[in-house]
Amino acid sequence: MKQLFNKVAIAALPLTAAIALNACGDNRECTYNESEHTLVCPEKTYKTVNLGEKVWMAENLDVFTPDSSICYGNNHDNCNSDGRLYTYASATGAVCPTGWALPSLDDYKAAFADKDPSTLKDAAGFNAIFAGFKYYDGKFADKGASASFWTNNSYDDSRAYLVRITDTRITYEHYNKNIFASVRCIKK
Repeated sequence: MKQLFNKVAIAALPLTAAIALNACGDNRECTYNESEHTLVCPEKTYKTVNLGEKVWMAENLDVFTPDSSICYGNNHDNCNSDGRLYTYASATGAVCPTGWALPSLDDYKAAFADKDPSTLKDAAGFNAIFAGFKYYDGKFADKGASASFWTNNSYDDSRAYLVRITDTRITYEHYNKNIFASVRCIKK
């Protein structure tokens, strides 16, 4: 009986792995509806907006990635309202939906070139959500005071560029790749 159980368990492993891989793959398959300005994904429907000649998500990404995404203050309600916070490795991995990508520093500069920082919070535009961030030492900061978005630009082995938005400033700074910040994706 034990041998039969072992054979069945071993035979089931490839099927279990295939199901798990397909489930992960399907999670990033989303449908873009240009006329409705939405991106319908398995986890939620995101608003979109055209900025700098590109289509942007107008909400922070909210896709769970084990050990590399978190809700501000470890409170799931913050993920529901503000999206998740991601490490640079997760942000530059396959977290954006298929056909979408993490924006570059140049993409942000083109989209924000003529914008006053206070207008970026407009829900009909970029809709900057001041979700704060988490330092690599575990402390959370700036919820309600700023928005921080990863770019796909690495500065060096340990730092990468973030776009930070407050009510009065837009800055392009490099930070430790192990902090957790928000992610927006653009249509390729």
